[in-house]
Amino acid sequence: MNNEYGEDARKELCFLFYVSTKEFVNRFNKYLKQYNISFPNYIVLLYIENNIPIYIKTLCEKLYLDSGTISPIIKRLEKKNLIQRTRTLEDERRVKVQLTAEGIELKRHFNKISEEVFNQFDMEEEDTRQYHKILKKFTQINVVENSNES
Repeated sequence: MNNEYGEDARKELCFLFYVSTKEFVNRFNKYLKQYNISFPNYIVLLYIENNIPIYIKTLCEKLYLDSGTISPIIKRLEKKNLIQRTRTLEDERRVKVQLTAEGIELKRHFNKISEEVFNQFDMEEEDTRQYHKILKKFTQINVVENSNES
């Protein structure tokens, strides 16, 4: 961001980003509470395909999380019988996770939850598309490309 974009505008942008992210997560958490899972749990479950085991390392890469962040989430999801961990026979250090029947059943509710939350934002379809486009561009430049440089 160049110097022409004033300090007040940068402060406001930081505030708006913070408050909108917080509101987004809070609205999801209201729905997720009935299933006794948090937003980070939801995101991890969202990226585990039904009936397809995935290495924890791959999941970390997909979600841009380190193993120290994802390990407690995996443990909580396993304790709730939503996922199952298995060590590979060829290398016991490599661990795969997959959804249990209960995890698959829970994920069936995710589309409805997302739809309900997005409907609450009362945004025009074009505004939603623009917001998505901006977030995708931001993520590509600041997350994906930065992780490729590491």
